[in-house]
Amino acid sequence: MRARPNGIFALVLAASVAASAAHAADTIGLARKLVGYTGGVSLILRNFEGGMAASVQAPDIFRQSFEQALADNAQTLAAADEDLAQTYARLYSADQMSAEIAFYESPEGQNIMTKSRDTFGVVVWPDPGTPGLTAEQSAALVKFHETVKRRAAIAAGNSEATDAIMTAETDALVKIRSAAFANYCKIRDCKAENVTPPPQ
Repeated sequence: MRARPNGIFALVLAASVAASAAHAADTIGLARKLVGYTGGVSLILRNFEGGMAASVQAPDIFRQSFEQALADNAQTLAAADEDLAQTYARLYSADQMSAEIAFYESPEGQNIMTKSRDTFGVVVWPDPGTPGLTAEQSAALVKFHETVKRRAAIAAGNSEATDAIMTAETDALVKIRSAAFANYCKIRDCKAENVTPPPQ
């Protein structure tokens, strides 16, 4: 007679474990998608690209060297993005991430991103009051900015997560930066230009 309750308990436990696994899969899926939409580690690296290129005598060649470094270290970038996604999954709720992803996938978000890429070559989010935006786009941007601010506040309140994010970004930056300068020095006379490639 006691076997039946134990059997029911086992079924409930199995269902609970399965539900938890499904929830975890959904959360990491959302986190990976959010990292992709926000540009991941590659965007962080590109924020440093201009300054690095300006430090050498042939900026155009450095930019080519930088692009080669990105291509050669694609696995490093992918691993860093996965580290970010894992951290996001621990830090943010599914609802928080879904709200931000919904903007990226909305007609308004898609239209703004396409226009920005066509104009600037990259995504630059306009102010909601920028002339040329539709009322729907302005309203969507207001909501989007609020969502991003909430996410930033959550991250700021968790030093462990912030450290994990910084580590993933910094490790990739060091490797790509070193490779970019090494590539540049294969083409240019870095000794004559007084350029010292950073250590790997």
